[in-house]
Amino acid sequence: MQSQRDESISIALERLALALGESGAVPVAELVRALERAAERLRTKSVDDENPIDLVTQADASRAVGVSRQAVNQWVRNGVVRSYAGSGTSGRYGPMVSLAEIAIAANRRTRDVPFSNRRRRELVDFLRLVDRSAAAPVAGEILRALEDDSYESRTPEQTRVLGEFVMASMGLGDQQREFTPEGLRLLSQLEPAITVETDSPFGRFTDSLGLLIRSSGGKAGFDSPSTALLSLFGCATVGALYSGADAGIGRDIADAAHEVWGEDWVERLLDAVFHLGELRRSPLTRFTASLTYLDNNRFLRNAQAAGVSIAYSRGPGPLLPHRFYGGPIFRDMMADAGRRSTPWGFSPASAHVGRPAELDSGLNPFRVMNYEFGLLDPHVHGIRRYCFSTTDARRDLRAYVESLHGSERERYVGYAVDGLARTLQQQNIELAAIDSEQEFDWWKDHIIRSSEQEILLGLRDERARKVAHALLVSTSLLPEVVSAAHTDGALRDRLRIYVKNLEFDVIDSRYRDDLRRGASRVIKGGGVTFDEAKATEVATTEIQAMLA
Repeated sequence: MQSQRDESISIALERLALALGESGAVPVAELVRALERAAERLRTKSVDDENPIDLVTQADASRAVGVSRQAVNQWVRNGVVRSYAGSGTSGRYGPMVSLAEIAIAANRRTRDVPFSNRRRRELVDFLRLVDRSAAAPVAGEILRALEDDSYESRTPEQTRVLGEFVMASMGLGDQQREFTPEGLRLLSQLEPAITVETDSPFGRFTDSLGLLIRSSGGKAGFDSPSTALLSLFGCATVGALYSGADAGIGRDIADAAHEVWGEDWVERLLDAVFHLGELRRSPLTRFTASLTYLDNNRFLRNAQAAGVSIAYSRGPGPLLPHRFYGGPIFRDMMADAGRRSTPWGFSPASAHVGRPAELDSGLNPFRVMNYEFGLLDPHVHGIRRYCFSTTDARRDLRAYVESLHGSERERYVGYAVDGLARTLQQQNIELAAIDSEQEFDWWKDHIIRSSEQEILLGLRDERARKVAHALLVSTSLLPEVVSAAHTDGALRDRLRIYVKNLEFDVIDSRYRDDLRRGASRVIKGGGVTFDEAKATEVATTEIQAMLA
């Protein structure tokens, strides 16, 4: 009876709005603006009035985040973080605090190591060594960008492309899209900041690894110096494992890195990618699938200063082993060939599964980098909220298991449990699931990961994917979208509202609102520690429930 009453009120309100608009009593544009503003205020208020789900005592927060109890107490007293009464809290323990807010406060006071003169010189030495190889043109361009303090990659076209994305997203239901035809044209016409000759040995090699962005004008390359440097890292790791003379380019790059940094070359090269990205920022960067997976380390290191990041996934690697490791590595695992000494390693036999450009993105061998040097990397700090679609994960898990037989099926399920259990043992990961297909909406489908500084937007439309797999957007670009739009007042106001969908505060509020409404559930909270037994128990329950 109550649900029928709520439904009748909802229908009455909808009819009232339609009547006001259709009768002309209120101009349609003004009515839409008023309703959107009311919805935004109500949504924000409903979230703000709720206590956070991660309330803990100050002592527990200090232990989880790794700061002193005195520091937490001082932040509460000075108003740096809020305190909450919490139900059933005794005065003995004092007010409760949000674990995420403590992580934010702690990480804002522990910035990443600056790009010191020594590290900068090492990068220069590395690039000069690479400059002697087939990758010389790209190494030279990265070096030029590093040494040119007037280097600028911001263009008006980038703002227009993002504006077209937001405009297309303002449609209702089936009319909600990624780009209008004009937006697709602008996206494809963007020219890379660093170009690569595709008929050169290096160009053919990087193209086979799925690292090059292409424009409709025929140029190919990279949209920023940091993605160009990231491509060298990709060549030196996964690329070096393939057969063929061109894979020697990757091995030459790895040798150069080893000569400069020794055994620590992987970590130091990722450091260089991060610091170059901070030094030469790009407001909008197009990513291929390979770059999307490779860049997660840099993204999370950028996000750790704010303390919290949020990611959404339809194909979660922590539950789906083939999507965690990619095709070649997982072939080795299923063949019981054993793991190699490096996280990205696979056997020569498995290299024949194909190069990244030949494979579906779900089997891309760079996927393992997304987790080993990203989500599960213990050296990157901050709370990482990872939310997946149960419906899509269940569908993929069942399909893969049903394609196997006997011991292979049992082995796959074992890997799935192990992968999820390993994720649950990571203290700074908050794992959440959305069980309803309808609740995993258009925006969640497009937000791959987000932080206060950046948002990575996945492109799902096949026409857009011919240009880029994803768009990395600096949130500093968002205010320019509205000011640069050539629209009338009513449409400009709608644009001002919709661009907020890309702001982290709104994404975070919706994440918490989903938890409050029961639209999503937390499997493990951020900052909570599961031992191996507990993690395995929870992982087994989740995987078995999906297979039931």
